[in-house]
Amino acid sequence: MPAYLVRVAKTRDLVGFFYAEDDEHLELIVDECTDVPDCEYMELPHGGIMWESPAIDVPIEVNREYDPEDDEEVPSLPWSGAALTEAWFSVVYGYTDEEWIRFVPEEPLNPQPPTPRRSTTQGRRARRRR
Repeated sequence: MPAYLVRVAKTRDLVGFFYAEDDEHLELIVDECTDVPDCEYMELPHGGIMWESPAIDVPIEVNREYDPEDDEEVPSLPWSGAALTEAWFSVVYGYTDEEWIRFVPEEPLNPQPPTPRRSTTQGRRARRRR
């Protein structure tokens, strides 16, 4: 089963990373969190999310059975130290030529152009004046 990256087409805001059997299953999963017609997706190359630092304790009891009626607080994962593999990083930040696929291609959409980069010459001029 492939992994997918999903984003909002107009704003290019990331929705998430998803693992689904095909694009139909992906659509059902994405529908849990946002409006599918507003989104586009890309099948990800081999890669993943990793922790580059030394091993991190994950506070999850391994042999415990899950009980949905249990009111105990679910421990959180240490996402702040997570990083993307090089291949996934390249997809997220647009360093690939891969095409994004709209879930509903019939609906016209005018994506916003990429955010313009700030000029660094302004800072250089200010330093020269000092």
